[in-house]
Amino acid sequence: MNPAHPLELTTAARAALTPFVVSPTAGTLCDLSRAVNQMTAYAEAGNSSGRDREIPGFWIEASQACDHAHEHIQNMNRTFATGATPTLLDVRTVKYSVLAATALFTEALRSDTPPPADAHDPHRTGPEHDLSVFSIARAAAHHLGDGWQAKPGLHNSRGHIQHFDGEHYLVTVGDVGDMDPELYVENNDTRNVLWNTDGLAPATLALLVANTIRDLAVA
Repeated sequence: MNPAHPLELTTAARAALTPFVVSPTAGTLCDLSRAVNQMTAYAEAGNSSGRDREIPGFWIEASQACDHAHEHIQNMNRTFATGATPTLLDVRTVKYSVLAATALFTEALRSDTPPPADAHDPHRTGPEHDLSVFSIARAAAHHLGDGWQAKPGLHNSRGHIQHFDGEHYLVTVGDVGDMDPELYVENNDTRNVLWNTDGLAPATLALLVANTIRDLAVA
């Protein structure tokens, strides 16, 4: 039996994630754990192929993100083992950690692949195939125009959008008081929550983030 193409590993992880989010049970969690473990094994192999673990790189970040996702999966596994029911916050924490892992895994694969002919096309700025929060922040910075840039946070689970004049915004997902993690833009210790964003495409979220920052900048 031929080994799966590495891109199939992220596809399998996302395919296992959907039934888990819809119905978080020990069974769907087990399927998700198995899929993430396969990504972890591949990432570890890429990580150790002549790469120094002390030097940041795509495969090291992917490996760390997979470990991070697995940690949350194990935490939920312990919850099931005690007979307790995971909270919505628990489920969404696993969801976003797995999405971050698949996004970084895909970025690592791209780092090993020659860029396509249109790699430098300025129109290729959308996060359509990258579900990380950083990809949303990066596309939002593009919408904001000249002088704006985005830098990634931990495991691409957050993005820092900055203007050359020093203006700074944090884009991330977190608990905003209703036990339901939401995407928000933080500026001057104030969280500006983007409510009701479930199901929206990453490109739409990027535009919402950009518009939020514009509103804050003129407030």
